[in-house]
Amino acid sequence: MDPFTFGVISIGVAGGSLFIVSLFEYYGIKVNQTAINIALEMTKYGGILYLLKEMARVFT
Repeated sequence: MDPFTFGVISIGVAGGSLFIVSLFEYYGIKVNQTAINIALEMTKYGGILYLLKEMARVFT
């Protein structure tokens, strides 16, 4: 998978999950905000590591 496709998919998943969480909160379902923040941060750092791996492959 190229970095552009990975970025589009990760942004879409993050946005979709935040939309679903907002729907849950609208209907009164409690959501653990800390768990959401941890998951989004892990996704962000995973994306950064993937991008660094792809960039290293370009320069080797």
